[in-house]
Amino acid sequence: MVWYNLNLGKYKVKYTPLSVEETEYENCDSEGNILTKVSGKFEKGYFINEKTGEKHEKAYKLINGKASEGFKGRIKDIENPIMVEGGESEDLLTEKEFLVENLNLYNDLTEQNKEMVSGGWFGNGYKAYKLYVTPSKLFKGFCIMKCGRGQKSTIIKQVVGDLVEMTELKSKLASIELTIQKVNKTKVEDLIKF
Repeated sequence: MVWYNLNLGKYKVKYTPLSVEETEYENCDSEGNILTKVSGKFEKGYFINEKTGEKHEKAYKLINGKASEGFKGRIKDIENPIMVEGGESEDLLTEKEFLVENLNLYNDLTEQNKEMVSGGWFGNGYKAYKLYVTPSKLFKGFCIMKCGRGQKSTIIKQVVGDLVEMTELKSKLASIELTIQKVNKTKVEDLIKF
């Protein structure tokens, strides 16, 4: 954790970046057995099952205990998004945002003070996001889809936890704990259906 100094008008503040740790999935074969990558020097690299010595040209990724080839193309269907209390998306560390157009969805979410959450991806690979669809406060009649892989409260708890050891911020840590308890704890991987 790196802290930077900033003079903000009459206030002297310290700031540190909030960033999500990249999820690294283990390499495995089609049955979910763990493989180790062997880099090629003069020949093509391969994967090996260290228990059996079996070589594999192709590896899958182990996600939620299952072998996966990754996500293909842009997501097109989300069958059962989860409805959550409005404002929960404020805790998402947003990496992408999209404008969503559907007046009925906007009206339903606004009237019920709700947001929708699900898992999704954009393109090929192994990057899955938590997707929140929330009515826009600024652009009436539209929703915003916020996409991210981490929760601010979790990251801030770690940062403030480190600070507590250096200073007296225990009351702020307790406040963050309350925020974390209110937020949907579903992991991105749990929301993805392959």
